[in-house]
Amino acid sequence: MISDASPAGGPAGATLTECQELTGAFRRRANMPITADVALLDACAELGELTGAYLKNCGYAPSAAGAPPSDQVRSEFGDVLFALLGFADAAGLDAGAEFAATLDRYEARFAGRTAERHG
Repeated sequence: MISDASPAGGPAGATLTECQELTGAFRRRANMPITADVALLDACAELGELTGAYLKNCGYAPSAAGAPPSDQVRSEFGDVLFALLGFADAAGLDAGAEFAATLDRYEARFAGRTAERHG
């Protein structure tokens, strides 16, 4: 069962799974139900907004891509995370478990490359 209580340390100290639970709990409290298909479209829209904010932040110049993120970029990044976690919740995925599995796949895929660079 998903709790409406914040994890110890608040959202900033939360695991990815706890953040997903907080997202779902917020949506229920705010009476904002969402289906997986709508949540995925929302995540795509939010990613587009993040892209626009980032491009404006770096002046559309590749050399400025290392510029510190603006408040708008930070805000849009948070919106993307919220939307993706909302999708995970609506789709019945465990964001933390899926992320861990993905890291394992990347570790296996790039294990030889890491050894080559350091060897």
